[in-house]
Amino acid sequence: MKELRQQIHKIDGWSCYQSSLYFISSEKKSWTESRRYCTDRGADLIILNNREEQEYLKQVPGGTDVWIGLTDSDVENTWKWVDGTNMTSGFWRDGAPSDSAGDKDCAINLPSGFADYSCKKTFKWICEKNTS
Repeated sequence: MKELRQQIHKIDGWSCYQSSLYFISSEKKSWTESRRYCTDRGADLIILNNREEQEYLKQVPGGTDVWIGLTDSDVENTWKWVDGTNMTSGFWRDGAPSDSAGDKDCAINLPSGFADYSCKKTFKWICEKNTS
């Protein structure tokens, strides 16, 4: 598996941390387009499971100001990860989520924590693929 991970890393820009492979984009797309990019490659937008993973992203070039796999587009103010699980412990920045108009249904990861934005805005994104 280690050999495979190194091979993937060398081939198309995926990097490994803990039991996941990550791809950080260099272009910008909407949340939906970003998610489609990931799912077309057998991955999905990143799910941040713990503080360590969020800290890891701060150290990686391009690991912040990116779309993550978190949305409340189904039920307003009920934030869910792309795998359908409820967000139980979020790392929101101060004052977020701040969606009073109901149009900020997708989340990005900033150095200060998560922030909610319109899904139509364009940001870079991170795909995550579990290796276990």
